[in-house]
Amino acid sequence: MEENINHNRTSRLIILLVIALTIIMALLGYLMNLQKVKADKEIAELKSREETLQTTITELQEKLNSINDIASNNESTGAFTDDEVKTALADVLELRSASGCDALLETLTKKGKLNYDPSKDNILDDGTMITTIKFSDYKDAMLNYVSEKEFDNNWTAFYTANSEGYITKVQGGGGFRVHIIKSINKIDNLTYTAHCTSHVDNEYVEENDYTFNVVSYNGKCVIDSIK
Repeated sequence: MEENINHNRTSRLIILLVIALTIIMALLGYLMNLQKVKADKEIAELKSREETLQTTITELQEKLNSINDIASNNESTGAFTDDEVKTALADVLELRSASGCDALLETLTKKGKLNYDPSKDNILDDGTMITTIKFSDYKDAMLNYVSEKEFDNNWTAFYTANSEGYITKVQGGGGFRVHIIKSINKIDNLTYTAHCTSHVDNEYVEENDYTFNVVSYNGKCVIDSIK
């Protein structure tokens, strides 16, 4: 009789343990499912944000491409105003005159493109002058007014660079020739002709006709060739 009682107690205990384990497993499963639902929701939100961000990036890229296309089209077609073309020509004629009387570096300094002080030049026994201006800085200054092609073709004969890259030159002089642009005619989008007069100290007035090409360099109208 006592054995039966103990057996029943053991059986009930086992049943209770099984029920308890079942409840615990059910709770664990429920909690794990809640975590999975939460994780899935967060993943879905992240994917949604990623898609929104990608859409924004795509729209911005399309706008940037459109802007670049417009800029490229303007550069290739030479969409310059009359004032831009006239300013480009006037600047180069002024720089030409300055180079003719050994005042090119000073003129570029007056235009705010260089910081040249001729009093700091080192004059050698043979008359060669070593300036404090790097040739690379001179080129950068000139590219505000001419293309690289025009610079290489017509603006490197005045100066050479020493072993340290500084401009060396022979001292020159002469009168500054003033150019007055009388008219400019457009041949095509990049080619123009101009009629000018020039003089030195209001004397020796000359008539000058030019044919020149313009291009866009760093967003600015510059001279690509002139003759």
